[in-house]
Amino acid sequence: MASPLTPALPRRVVLIPAALTWATAASTTVAFVGIGAVLDAAHSGARPGAGAMATVITGLLAAAVSAYLGSHLSLVGVGAREGERRDVLLRQLFRLGVTFRTQQRSGRFVSTATDGVERAAFYESTFIGPMIASLTVPLIALVVLGATVDWVVAGWLALAVPAIPVLVGGFQRVFRKVSDEYRATGRRFAAQFLDGLQGLPTSTAFHRAEAKGAELAHAAEQLRLQVMRLLAGNQLVLLIVDSAFSLGMVTAAAGLAMARLRDGAITPGQAVAVVLVSTVLLEPLDRIGQFFYVGMGGRAAVREIEGVLSTVPDVVDAEGVEAPAVSLRAPARTAERAASDDGAATSALALEHVRFAYPGGNPVFDDVSLTVPVGGRTALIGPSGSGKTTVTALLQGHLRPTSGTVRVAGHDLAGTPLDWARAQLSVVAQSTYLFTGSLADNLRLAAPDADDDRLWHALAEANLADHVRGLPDGLATRVGERGVSLSGGQAQRVAVARALLKDAPVLVLDEPTSQVDAASEAALVEALERAGQGRTVLVVAHRLTTVQDVDEVIVLVGGRVVEQGPPERLRAADSYYARAVDLTSNAGATR
Repeated sequence: MASPLTPALPRRVVLIPAALTWATAASTTVAFVGIGAVLDAAHSGARPGAGAMATVITGLLAAAVSAYLGSHLSLVGVGAREGERRDVLLRQLFRLGVTFRTQQRSGRFVSTATDGVERAAFYESTFIGPMIASLTVPLIALVVLGATVDWVVAGWLALAVPAIPVLVGGFQRVFRKVSDEYRATGRRFAAQFLDGLQGLPTSTAFHRAEAKGAELAHAAEQLRLQVMRLLAGNQLVLLIVDSAFSLGMVTAAAGLAMARLRDGAITPGQAVAVVLVSTVLLEPLDRIGQFFYVGMGGRAAVREIEGVLSTVPDVVDAEGVEAPAVSLRAPARTAERAASDDGAATSALALEHVRFAYPGGNPVFDDVSLTVPVGGRTALIGPSGSGKTTVTALLQGHLRPTSGTVRVAGHDLAGTPLDWARAQLSVVAQSTYLFTGSLADNLRLAAPDADDDRLWHALAEANLADHVRGLPDGLATRVGERGVSLSGGQAQRVAVARALLKDAPVLVLDEPTSQVDAASEAALVEALERAGQGRTVLVVAHRLTTVQDVDEVIVLVGGRVVEQGPPERLRAADSYYARAVDLTSNAGATR
């Protein structure tokens, strides 16, 4: 069933090509009848009448113009439909969010959004209208034939017309599986090819480049075999149609024409016209050649797109939600963080009795509660796999709890727009994604209207301005695909600069130093400390070098909050935090 997100196919996209197909068939039939009249005049030794000649010329010109307009307008519609389809797919991708991205291979979606959209648009704009019209073209031709030549011949030929849609529908059912398998194989190959390109340095490092190349070659061979199966089916159908149905139709028309000519019911020219018009009756079968390349492939692509569009997002705005009138603001870091008289929230972030489990997995949280006060600097620590990153995903609205409440600025996320909630947070994640483009392009992702002075200020705050000034192109420096021209530490400082440009009241640092070396870490930690000034900060870490000078520590182990309090109290106690501090200190001493 079509998704409600699918842009409706405009009627004109179907009706105009259909009408032009009908006009082409009618004009061609009239021209063929006119040719019969001209041949009768020549057979009798008379000069062809002006009316007959005008009929032939007008019919042929009208058929040519109709055929040209039908092809031209259909191709014009392909571009518009392709843009509509791709726009809706991308908006659906953003609606599906991060969880869909982790469940799908990028190459598969890219294949759907590129090759799949092109095939679907071409099918909808150039195939549907003409194919629907072509199924009724034989009726138009027979009516013209009966009215101008002989109703008896037209009636006998009409007996074969019902077999045409039955034949087309049968081919569609037989070869649907082949076309679906072809599209699925193509998507798998696109995903493998993209993986191979992105993972080429890793494959080379482990001396597996040749093996990966062999895997890609095998996948390409599987795709080739699917294409050949589709082509083989196409050729088989064309053989059956040409050798049986088409030849049979023309032979039957010739036989009927000869019989009626012998009986004196029609003239020799009209007999020739009957045979010529019989070729117009084959219009639907002539489109079977397109049926495989455009029709079956296009229908498979449409089903593929509908599958993405019908996927229900894990997280959507509740109906009728409105953004709160008051957003977060971070007061100076003092011991007093109670609500102010104007109603500011006492907690910036909170989980209240939250339970959560990923689909098909064991529970991650079971009755977890924690609070991050406004204006404070809170550390969330714990071993890998304890659920720290899941906490940040819940706070950003990428996930919804199975039960319990997630609050931002005191507001339940289930009752607020996701855009509002995410506007309250700037996130510096474990690894930074940089888009292919310039440094300025990547920085303006957070502030599209920022001028160069503002960009330089953000870079200075992130301890990166001096490095960028030393580059030949400065802010216009191309970062390469996925930021390949920058080191890990530099990329993370670009993320800090972006967070500063967004200027959100809450800064979430999700283990931002986990993938940088010791030399880069010092500059990054200093930049993070500066970025946290005047903001509520949540630091997620298992490395304690990034949680210095915090007001509160929350210890998460096995999906449970096992300890919470000021660092000095936890450090003095026999606690997980105290042991972690000792382990880190000892490791540093050993180095």
